[in-house]
Amino acid sequence: MKRFFPMIACAILCFAAVAAGQTAGTEVRGFYNVKQVTDLGKEVRVTLHIRLVNNSPQELSILRVGIRGAAGSAQGAETSAWARLEQREGTTMDKEFVVSKAEYARWRRGGQPVLQVAIQPEGGGELRRTIALKPSRERRPQ
Repeated sequence: MKRFFPMIACAILCFAAVAAGQTAGTEVRGFYNVKQVTDLGKEVRVTLHIRLVNNSPQELSILRVGIRGAAGSAQGAETSAWARLEQREGTTMDKEFVVSKAEYARWRRGGQPVLQVAIQPEGGGELRRTIALKPSRERRPQ
């Protein structure tokens, strides 16, 4: 009987950790279109119009965003991006990133930018997630 209670407590903690981890993981979807591109030599400065949609039943706060490269490498520093995602709602933001020309060319060929996001669920601690951005229906500049 002494071993039974610690096992139950451990199972409850594991379940709670899994549930908390799933809260913001696949619950946020993202869409983008390219607003402006500036050639910087080996890199480009890209302004993205980003729409994030919260599919979870709780409010989420977006604290910071950054772009990840195709190989998972960071493409510049994260930037502050405070936004509130209400339950089952979305928000938009325009963010400027510097990425390699190769990464931008991959996007133009149909690759998806990957957004690194710092999220804070309502009443919870900060979580870091990656979101593959899908192109919005709006036309991208060449």
